[in-house]
Amino acid sequence: MLSLPDAYGSHELFIWITHIEQLICSNMLEVSQPEPPRPEPARSADPDRVPFSPAADFAFLTRRALILADDVAPPYNAVLRLLKDCEPFADFADKQRRGASYKQLAAVAHQAGMTKTERIGWYKIAESVPISDRHAGHLLGRLKRRAA
Repeated sequence: MLSLPDAYGSHELFIWITHIEQLICSNMLEVSQPEPPRPEPARSADPDRVPFSPAADFAFLTRRALILADDVAPPYNAVLRLLKDCEPFADFADKQRRGASYKQLAAVAHQAGMTKTERIGWYKIAESVPISDRHAGHLLGRLKRRAA
């Protein structure tokens, strides 16, 4: 089909439309397919825990938390850096596949000396990583040993 200029369009618009038509007809223009929608991250069935996917890779999340430590302000950066020696263990597989409880995160925040405002920020950081039950237990243990 060949386009003809109409009385309402400009000459430049006609040339542009004709060029596009030629590209489409000669298969020179690739029509991109829209990206499929990304699946929502799995949400925890337990509202008292950080939303967490049981399929999440524990070692990857640990590395992610350590990288995030370089981008966040104190006191969060110091707490996240305590995960540097948090290795995955088969004996803790169940704790590595579920989100930390907000009670655990509050205990970490208290032990780290965070204010109420900082604790709310800590919850948001823990959700963004996300921090697992095992991570939270590791952090709490390290903070308690440091205080002793």
